[in-house]
Amino acid sequence: MTPPETAPEGEPSPLLVERNGRVATLTLNRPHRRNAMSTALLGRLDHELRRLTDQGGEAPGALVLTGAGGTFSSGADTREPDWRDLSRRAVRRAHFRTVFATLHEAPFPVVAAVEGYALGGGLELALACDLVVAGEGALFGLPELGVGAVPGGGAVHSLVRRAGRGVAARMLLIPGERVRADELARLGAVERTVPDGGALAEAQALAASVAAGDPALLEAGVRLLRDSGHLDRTAALGVENGYWWQAASAANRDPSPPSGQP
Repeated sequence: MTPPETAPEGEPSPLLVERNGRVATLTLNRPHRRNAMSTALLGRLDHELRRLTDQGGEAPGALVLTGAGGTFSSGADTREPDWRDLSRRAVRRAHFRTVFATLHEAPFPVVAAVEGYALGGGLELALACDLVVAGEGALFGLPELGVGAVPGGGAVHSLVRRAGRGVAARMLLIPGERVRADELARLGAVERTVPDGGALAEAQALAASVAAGDPALLEAGVRLLRDSGHLDRTAALGVENGYWWQAASAANRDPSPPSGQP
């Protein structure tokens, strides 16, 4: 595994890692920049997600992603000195793509704990998680078109699928548009809202509850959830059947399907 880039000298680690029983928590730790995602932060996040995923039987039962200082993330750090340098943007982009791919393939559920702002890449990171818990006053948005970019981490697809085309269009096309957590909860893009300041505690409690389940069944469940959303009914039923047998085999329950059964 390639070592992650380090933070500039004198700065604290841009990512905090905590493990409490079967729940791991990764905290974006650049509160002075509203947890804007620098190259160093993305590199560390990429590294830690892959490390947790590669732990096999020692992997956590669930993961919580959150941000320090009362906000989740304001997106990419456009104030980095080399922001416009194409080669450096390619490095950041590669980290971003790996982060999203690793989240999709993680054998455990991932819960986002959102306070303050989740903008641009921060919103994309939250929506890449399986569950989103947010403070009631949290604000979500996609400001990319106003800063010379377009979303590239799946946020538009996720919003259309989870909340509908209308809210996706508002957030993408209307300059400065911000949508509150309670509205996204009504539309289905946020699973739980709590009083401001309570998202992390609620997300960790939820993660602990989920992580208490059978690991084989939990892995099958999250993979089924992630793989089924874009399929038609026939294909989705086939996927469900495959994961049913996978879970049964892993748990030593009737490990082989009957003759003729896919």
